[in-house]
Amino acid sequence: MIEIHHDQIKRYGGRPGILDVGILKSTVAMPSSTFDGKYLHTSIYEIAAAYLFYIVRDHPFVDGNKRVGAVASIIFLMLNGVDFQADEDDLEETVLGTAEGKIDKAAIARFFEKNSQIAK
Repeated sequence: MIEIHHDQIKRYGGRPGILDVGILKSTVAMPSSTFDGKYLHTSIYEIAAAYLFYIVRDHPFVDGNKRVGAVASIIFLMLNGVDFQADEDDLEETVLGTAEGKIDKAAIARFFEKNSQIAK
């Protein structure tokens, strides 16, 4: 996650740095978290949504949280054999809506699923 943040700041600008290491660790752990021995996020799209949601909402970095959340989610999908192809404006609307508290994790997961296919 730190490398993604560094890359995004280098490419597009912004202030580098981590606001809170504890929040960053929690944010990275949330997609694989469990309750009563069961995963909270069970589909590939729910896990990707959790990355975007928690990075954007919990704001672990000084700057670039929205970019990092989007890129981390897309990389996660790609590494798991999913080809994500969404209109840039729709992705931006989803990320900004998440930051503003207008879009929840379930809606993000549906967005990822709607705009993805299993890579061949």
